Amino acid sequence: MATHPFDSLMELRTADIRLDCAALHLARDAYPGLVLGRHLRRLDELAEEVAAQRPGLSAPLRYEALRAVLVERCGLRGNEDDYYDPQNSYLNRVLERGYGIPISLSIVWIEVARRLKWPLHGLSLPGHFLVRLDDAERFVLIDPFRGGQTLRVEDCQQILEHCFEGRVRFTPEFLKPIDTRAILLRLLANLRNIYIAARDWPAVAQVLQRMAAVDPGNPRPQHELAGLLYRRGEVRAAYACLSAYLRREKDAREQLLAREELAHLEALIASLN
Repeated sequence: MATHPFDSLMELRTADIRLDCAALHLARDAYPGLVLGRHLRRLDELAEEVAAQRPGLSAPLRYEALRAVLVERCGLRGNEDDYYDPQNSYLNRVLERGYGIPISLSIVWIEVARRLKWPLHGLSLPGHFLVRLDDAERFVLIDPFRGGQTLRVEDCQQILEHCFEGRVRFTPEFLKPIDTRAILLRLLANLRNIYIAARDWPAVAQVLQRMAAVDPGNPRPQHELAGLLYRRGEVRAAYACLSAYLRREKDAREQLLAREELAHLEALIASLN
């Protein structure tokens, strides 16, 4: 079986992975006929429109240029009416429909800024994804989900209060930029939860495969996928997936449990022959 293009991309060094290409390859699980070039050209066009604003070097002025194009002209916004629609997580649909969830909208902001060589980065605030745009003296915190509004640092604590009712306190770590793999993992975690809630098990299986590709050092997605395949009656596929998990798992107790599970699957496979 040919390697999925998303999984192939994950074999590159993190610094060499383009977020837009990765997000669009990911979307091919849901939209097999997707043509990357059309959506990449759309991001190019948006960057050209922002550049035409001639914003200068400061982060506030660059922010205003981004917002003028992405929000005021294109209407890019959060889908508050149907937040858990999986379409909100796929970059192609965000570009086509003009709305999404915090992380998918942030990907648009990040990729338009990258084309302009502007330092705009994703921030993995628990419960709500944000971006920050830097210059030599300051940074601007931006919430792409809420019309690209700017935030103060103290606003971040209010977001955490709303999401977690005091269980999570703000720390400066939340304002540190995260890399492409971390963004993709968070996007995939959202999709995993959406598809589990919808009991769409084939889609859950695809998401777990992509999570394993993004973070090959983490054996958990492989283990979860093996359990899902087993419950669906795909015993041989579950065996192969559990074997891959065992090769990644370093904990001795977890290895022992996995070997017991493999022995059970071997017996089931033998009974099928």
